[in-house]
Amino acid sequence: MTKYDFLRRLDNFADMKERTLDVGGTEVAVYFLDPMCSSDKITRFVTEPLLSLGRKATVKNCLEKIIYGADCVATSDADTLVEEFLDGKTVLFIGGDDTAIAVDTKGIEYRAVAEPPTSMVTKGPREGFNENIKTNLMLLRKRIKTPDFKTENIKVGDKTGTLVSVCYIEGAADKKVVDAVVKKISGLKLDGVLDSSYIAAFLDVDPTNLFKTVGSVEKPDIVASKLLEGKVAVAVDGSPLVLTLPYTFIEDMHSPDDYYYNTPQTATVARILRLLAMTAAVLLPAIYVALQVFHYQMLPSKFLITIISSVQGIPFPPMLEMLVVILLFDVLREANARMPQIAGLSLSIVGAIILGDAAVKAGLLSAPAVMIGAMSGIGLYTMPDNTMLFMLLRLAFTLLGGTVGIVGILLGAMLTVSYVVSLDDYGMPYLSPLSPPTAAGDDGIIKMPQDAILKDK
Repeated sequence: MTKYDFLRRLDNFADMKERTLDVGGTEVAVYFLDPMCSSDKITRFVTEPLLSLGRKATVKNCLEKIIYGADCVATSDADTLVEEFLDGKTVLFIGGDDTAIAVDTKGIEYRAVAEPPTSMVTKGPREGFNENIKTNLMLLRKRIKTPDFKTENIKVGDKTGTLVSVCYIEGAADKKVVDAVVKKISGLKLDGVLDSSYIAAFLDVDPTNLFKTVGSVEKPDIVASKLLEGKVAVAVDGSPLVLTLPYTFIEDMHSPDDYYYNTPQTATVARILRLLAMTAAVLLPAIYVALQVFHYQMLPSKFLITIISSVQGIPFPPMLEMLVVILLFDVLREANARMPQIAGLSLSIVGAIILGDAAVKAGLLSAPAVMIGAMSGIGLYTMPDNTMLFMLLRLAFTLLGGTVGIVGILLGAMLTVSYVVSLDDYGMPYLSPLSPPTAAGDDGIIKMPQDAILKDK
C-alpha cells in the first residue's frame, strides 16, 4: 500500500496529523491521529530514533534498529494498516516502499481502577473493572497465575472493530461451552459494539429475553471465582461489565459480601431473606387484591374490618387501585434514577412520603394499598439486576389476582416455574443446583463451609 493509497482511503480526516522527515536522504512520512496518540510516545519511539539513524532509512533498519515501541508491525496490507492507524498507532511510509510500519503510540485516557458503585462491599477487594480491556484482563491475570488461563480474542463490529476476549481456564471449563461462545461471537454481523450488553443479547438463550441467562460482573475477584468454577468470561473493550456464563437464576441471590463473611450461616440467612423479599415483591400485591375481591372470608375479622374501613370512599376498585400504586412507585423510581444525585434524594422523600400521604388523606388511595406497594417496591431491589423482570411479573400476577383470584396466581406461578425449569443455559439447567438438585457442595441458597466445598471438589 503506497502513501497515496493510504491518504485516499483516509480522506477528510481533520484530526490526522502529518510530519515529513529527511533521514539519510530518504523521505519518511509520519501520520498519526492527534486525539488517539501520545505526543511524548511519538517523540521517544519515532521521531528521535529516526533522526539519530545517521544513514539511509529503509523499512528493515527502521524496524530492527530504530523503533522501540512496545508493539511494532510492518505490513503492506491496506486493511490491516488502516485498522492499526485507527486504533491509535503511528504509521510510517519510508521512501516509495509499499510496506509501511505501524508503531504503538496510543495515549488514550481511561478511568482509574476503583470500587464499582453497583457492587460495593463491606469486606473484600475494592477493585473494579474499567473501560480498558487490557486493564480488565490484567486484573484477572493478577489473580489467576496459571498457564491454563486462556483467552481468545475476536474483533466484532464492521465500523467499530471492538475487541472481545473470551476467557476460560483450560481443564476447568467445558470445551463445548467455550467453542459455542466463540462461534456465536465470531458469527455476529454488527455495525458496531459499544458495550458488553450488545454481546449479551446474542448469547442469551432465553427465547423471550425475559429471564437473564448471561451474568454481568464489575468485580475481578468475582469473575476469577467463576472462572475457577469452570465458567466462561467475556470481556468487551469499552465496557466495565464482564459477562459470565453459564449463568443460573440462583446467582442473582448471591452478593459479593457472601464470600467474605466469617461464617457461612450469615450468608445463608442473607440469601434466604433475599429469596423471601423477591417472592413477596412479586406476589404480595396480587395476593392482597385477590383476598380483597374474591377471598375476603379468608382474612381475620379484625384485619378485614381494618381494610373495609380504609377503602371506604376510595373511587377505584381494588385491582385498579393497586395498579395505580405500582405505577406511581415505578414512575418515581424511573425519575429518581435519572435525576442528579442531590435532586434525586429530594424527589424520593417528596414522592414516597409526602405524595403517598397526601393521596391517602385525599381519599384517592387506601393506606394498606400504599403500604403493600411500598413493601413490594423495596423487595424488588434485593436483586437489582432483575428489577425489570420482577416488575413485569408483579404486574402480571396482580392482573391474575384481580381477575381470577388465588387460582389464577397459582396457575401463573406454576407456568412461570415450569418455563424457568425448562431453560438450559449452555448445558447447565437454569435453576441448578435447586432443580435438578446437585451435590451438597454446590453454592446455592445454603452456603456450605469452605472445607465441605473443597472435599466435594
